[in-house]
This record gives sequence, structure tokens and C-alpha cells, in this order.
Amino acid sequence: MKQLQLKKHMMTAIAYLIPYVASSGMLMVIGNIMGGSFVDSLGAATPIPDLLTTLGGTALGFIPIVISTGIAYSIADKAGIAPGFVLGLLCKVDGYGFLGGLISGFLVGFLTKWLLKVVKVPAWVRGLLPQLILPLLVALIIGLAMQYVIGVPILWLTEGITSLLRSMQGNPGAQVAFGALVGVLSAVDYGGPINKVVFTFAIGLQSEGIGGPIANLIQASMIAPLGLTMGYFISRALRRNLFSDQETNALKTAFVMGCFQITEGSFPIILNDLLRITVCTALGSAVSGALCGFFDVASSVPSGGFLAIPGMNHPVEWVASMLIGSLVFALALQFLKRNPNTLAPEEPQESASSDALDELTFTEL
Repeated sequence: MKQLQLKKHMMTAIAYLIPYVASSGMLMVIGNIMGGSFVDSLGAATPIPDLLTTLGGTALGFIPIVISTGIAYSIADKAGIAPGFVLGLLCKVDGYGFLGGLISGFLVGFLTKWLLKVVKVPAWVRGLLPQLILPLLVALIIGLAMQYVIGVPILWLTEGITSLLRSMQGNPGAQVAFGALVGVLSAVDYGGPINKVVFTFAIGLQSEGIGGPIANLIQASMIAPLGLTMGYFISRALRRNLFSDQETNALKTAFVMGCFQITEGSFPIILNDLLRITVCTALGSAVSGALCGFFDVASSVPSGGFLAIPGMNHPVEWVASMLIGSLVFALALQFLKRNPNTLAPEEPQESASSDALDELTFTEL
């Protein structure tokens, strides 16, 4: 399984997906702010607000195509682009959604890569192999498999998950528990593989009209930088020396970046005391996530930090949930964070950074 590099290919595709969904979502938000609405057809007489809302909303519906194409390209290079796109389109049309795009991307990529190795053709046809023969053959094989075999359970699973989440609407207890779980999983590895799995799940649900998990993920991703900033000021008020000069300087960047849902600026502080700060992150994100569930907050925007506020159905409650969670983080920090003066000089930061940053690559904007 390790040789298949599944995580690597999925992360590559998500790296392409994030700016796509971010720009598409912001187009829709700007259109909504201007009073636009979704229209069935566009033309020269279409008002700009309606154009932006329709363009953004339509683009978000093509997420299965982007993820399928991205994964197929990561595995099989250019030869995987065409069949990956075709199968992603099939997933969109048939309703297999994000999960279908994910599976079809892997199937297309690995089949294409294998055929490139085993298929032998005369030299005069070799140039057509990756450009015509393989894309056609792979699209035909995987397309039939998805349509009549693989897609059936995917559709059942997708509809089952969607129905389950819709049934939670109006059930405060279920929404609070689910919100806390999503909050913790979104935040504890600071943009690593767990966060990316939650992101793919939340984006898939958003495409089905369920915006709660993505609203939760956006705020949970901001808990660490905002909580560290609050924790610094609380420690100063209590006359406690919890932050070194280097960490204090890093906070200036961490706070600004955190407002836009970018956590990299916090890494110099987080990696100095990874375990204890991660505990603080889990506590804060659990509280904020539970509050998001309780208030039934949903977002039409996939990312952006505070820029996503116009896309929230309950913006005041969303901000309040995030601030309360950040405060919980900051208070826990007062008890858990080590005084930097007690650390040995040049504590194994370098190796920790190199190992951790491989897993904590952050691409949420």
C-alpha cells in the first residue's frame, strides 16, 4: 500500500482543488452580497450579481471533475488527464459526487500507468498511445465499471451519509456531538492529513447543500493562531513568562495569517511544545465545534477565514463560537505551556520541524 502513495496523490489533487473551490466560493459570496441569485441561463443581459452567483455556484458543482483529474494526473501524468476528466464528469452527472471523483481518479490513474508499462505498439503508433489510445481505452473501461458496478454502492453510501446528516438538523444533541468531533479533527494536526480528510468530506457535503462541516472546519483552523494570541495577552496580564522573545515576534505574523485561516505562522511556537499545545488545540476546537453545531452554523464558502463571514448563515454565532474556543485554548495554555526559559538551548527543533512540516503542509487557502 505504501508503494501506491495514495496519500501523496490525494494531497496533490487537493492542492489543485483548494484554490479552485476558494475562488469559486468567493465569486458566489460576492454575488450574494450584491443581491444576486442563481439563474438557469446566462446572456449579455444578465446582471453582474446574478452572473457571479451563478458562475461560482456552477463551478462548485464541478468538484468531482477537479479531484478526479487531479488524482489521475498525479499518478499517470498527462496521460491521465483526459480519462480523469471524463470520469469526473460521469460522477457529476450520475450523482456519485466527491467520493466518486476520488475513487475514479485513483482507478483511472493506476490503470493508465499500468497500461503505459505493459502495452506494446509499433514505433509509428507510439505517439498516439498516451494521447488517444490509452485515454479512450481507460475512459471506456473505468466508465463502464463506474456506471454499472462501482457507482451503485457509492450512490447508496453518499445518499445514506447525506440523509443521516440531514436527520441531525433540529437535534441539538447530535449536532453538538458531531460539531465537536469535526472541530477536533479539523484542527489537531494543523493542516495535515487528518485535516485534509475532513476537508474533502466537508467539501463533498457542501456540494450536497450541507454547509455545517465546512463552516466548522474554517473556524477550527483558526483556533491555534487566535488562541496563542489570546494566551499571550492573558499571560502578560497574569505576569507569567510563557513566550520567548522569538515566539512573541512570531505571534505578530501568526495572528495576521490566522485571520485568513493560514496556520503556518504559528508553527515556530507550536513546534516548541507540540504535545501540550495540541492538547490546547483539541480542547478549544472541541468547544468551538460544539457551539457551531448547536447554533446550526453553515457556510456557502469553502475557506477564507474572516473573509468567509459573508457566506455564513449565522455570522455572529460563528464568530462567537470561534472566539470562545480560542479563549478556552488560551486558558488551557496558561496551565500546559512550558516556560521557554526552561527549555535547553537548541532543543531538537530542527529535526522536529523537518519531520512535522512534511506532515503539516498547509494549503487551506
